[in-house]
Amino acid sequence: TPPHQQSTLMRAFLVLAALATSSALKVAGPATKVATKVPAAKLPSSAASALALRGGGVVSGSVWLKSFSAFMGMYAVGFVLAPATVIEQNFDTPYDKYHLFISRLSGIAFLTLIYTFSTMETAAAVPIALTMACLTAVFGPIYAELKLETKPAHKMAFLMAPLIVSGFLAL
Repeated sequence: TPPHQQSTLMRAFLVLAALATSSALKVAGPATKVATKVPAAKLPSSAASALALRGGGVVSGSVWLKSFSAFMGMYAVGFVLAPATVIEQNFDTPYDKYHLFISRLSGIAFLTLIYTFSTMETAAAVPIALTMACLTAVFGPIYAELKLETKPAHKMAFLMAPLIVSGFLAL
């Protein structure tokens, strides 16, 4: 690919990443409302009223969703803009054009999901994002550590663990 085409492609990806990131970090209310019914846990009345006062779970769902969006968004932007670097830093294997292709495609899918979560009601988005985080952890870093040749930098992916635990506290 000629350098000017690569530059144009890189600019397009940067614009997409900037739009997804700015949307994920906005503070305004959701664009769509999705009705959800979450069964109330049996808590003492003082704890229930304290949690109700702050809007729900032990961890704020909106804060958790923003943290999730930032964490996953950084990986996604890396997959889109610099897939070769992500592969080189994490795995003891050479990469080829097929690895680069599927990495960019995965990054775009993640950015699209992060944007979608930012347009949903927080109460509906948090359980879906938490499920995504759990499945991503199992089929991503955990599988890679058990079955693939990884480098020490790959252990950084296990920073997902506190994110997942806090996600359950946000339910």
